[in-house]
Amino acid sequence: MGTAPASAREALDMVRAGLGYLAAADATRLAAATQAECLRELEQAGAVATAARAAILAAFTAGQGYAGDAEYGAVSWLIHRTGITRGAAVGPAHAGLRDVGPVMG
Repeated sequence: MGTAPASAREALDMVRAGLGYLAAADATRLAAATQAECLRELEQAGAVATAARAAILAAFTAGQGYAGDAEYGAVSWLIHRTGITRGAAVGPAHAGLRDVGPVMG
């Protein structure tokens, strides 16, 4: 297998490259065993991506990383800086906040 990434940026580039390759591949030309392997690995990668996202979002929220972009919270930052909907932003943002502690209103 390849080398481990040396930085977060390098890891993200590798993730995009791998997923880009699979998205562009002609899946109909893959053997059934390879299709099955891809499906299994993609499901596991999705679970790892969810865990990584939750950990990074919790740290971002705890450190108020959103304030550097003049946002008032992680949900607002996610909506304005990533382009996701409020509904999509609320679930992950609250999951990340659970690890930080109670939300003060």
